[in-house]
Order: sequence, then structure tokens, then C-alpha cells
Amino acid sequence: MGFEPSYLERGGQRILRLDFRGLAHQPLLAAFERAGQEIRAAPRHSLRILTLLGSRFNEQSAEAFKAYALANKPHVHASAVVGTAFWNVVVASLKLNGRKDVKVFEDEAAAVAWLAAQ
Repeated sequence: MGFEPSYLERGGQRILRLDFRGLAHQPLLAAFERAGQEIRAAPRHSLRILTLLGSRFNEQSAEAFKAYALANKPHVHASAVVGTAFWNVVVASLKLNGRKDVKVFEDEAAAVAWLAAQ
């Protein structure tokens, strides 16, 4: 089963759900590219994004995720991330590089609730 962006509705808000969990290295890199295409097709500052990170972490995938996230910034209104501890470190570095719109959550339900309130 491959990666495919999906949307959900909560509190009258449309949320882009990106589930990157369980992907091997090359499919993960391809998923970042596919998600980026979806995001860059949206109007500026319009997207609420839920990102689920749980794929195997290495330096190349971490750098690819950072590049992907920074490139997509103009299209994001709010971004919630649910991930493993290693991925949360990567997200923390994004915040230091200008992605103040990203918030880390312990579980998907809390992340979705926060996004719906934004």
C-alpha cells in the first residue's frame, strides 16, 4: 500500500492528513515529494495539515523532511505533527528555522482538535 494524501473534516475545517508511518526509505522520500505537490497546489496560507511520522529515521530522511517542510511553508495556515521522539527532534529544528506554525502532539485526536480550532 502506497502513500496517498487524504482529507478529513472537523469542526467545519478541512484538514490534509499525511500519514508517513511505516514507509521504507525510498518510499518515504517519494511520499514527501507527493505531499509537497499536493500542498503547493493549494492557495497561500490555506492548509491545516496533520502529519503522522513514524517511519524509520536517518539523516537523509530527516534532511529531506526539513527541506520539504520549509518549501511548503507559504501554503500552511497551521500544522500539527504526531511522531516518534526522533522525528520530534527534527520538527523542533524546523521551528528554529522559521516554521513557527508547527505544533507537536502526543496523539492524533489532540492534533486534529487543535487544527480544527485554528
